[in-house]
Amino acid sequence: MLHKRTGRRRPRWQPAALATAALVLLVACTGGPVDPDPSPTATEDGRPTGPFAVSSADFEDGGELAEELTADAFSGQCRGENLNPELTWENAPEDTVSFVITMTDVSAQDFVHWTHAAIPPDVTSVPRGGSGELAGVPGQSAVGQFGYFGPCPPSPDHEYVFSIHALDVVPDLETGFRHQDLVPILTDHTLAFVSITGFRSGPAL
Repeated sequence: MLHKRTGRRRPRWQPAALATAALVLLVACTGGPVDPDPSPTATEDGRPTGPFAVSSADFEDGGELAEELTADAFSGQCRGENLNPELTWENAPEDTVSFVITMTDVSAQDFVHWTHAAIPPDVTSVPRGGSGELAGVPGQSAVGQFGYFGPCPPSPDHEYVFSIHALDVVPDLETGFRHQDLVPILTDHTLAFVSITGFRSGPAL
C-alpha cells in the first residue's frame, strides 16, 4: 500500500529569505518586471514544452495493474490476457534519436518483463496490447519470451516500473536481445528517462 504524509511544517524565515522577499517587493512596487511563471508553455512553432513525462490511460502512477494486463503463466498463478498497458510520453529532449522501453519487477530483484529498443523518435506512445506492432526492436523477458510478458507475482504488492529512456543513438541490437545487452547502452547514451509504477498482487506463498 502507498502512504502519503500529511501536514506542513511552519517555515522558519532566514535572513537570506527575508532579503529576497524584500527585493521582490521593491521591484514590484517600482514597476519592474515581475514574472511569476517565466517558463514558456509553448515554443514559437506551437510545440508544447515542459518536463519529460510518461503517463498511462490504464493506471495511475502507484495504482493497480488490471488482471488483463497480467500474463497467463506458471500453472495458473496468473490468468490474464498479457496485454501491455497504454503508455504515452512527451517532451523528450530535442536531440533524442530513439527511445527504449523497459519494465521490471523491482520487488523480485528487477525481474525483466519487457524491453523494446530503437523506437523512432516520432513515436511517443504504445496502445494497450500494441507491443507486438511497436516500431523498433523487441527484446526478451527473463522467461525468454520476446516482447511484453505481463505481471505474474507469487505474492502481494509487487512493484512494476515502466521506464522510457531517450537516447542519443539507435542501439545496434537484434530481435530477442537480452536486458544485459542493453544496460551499457543505457548507461552511456541516455539523455533522460522517466518512469511510472504499477502494483499487482498474486497468491501468497
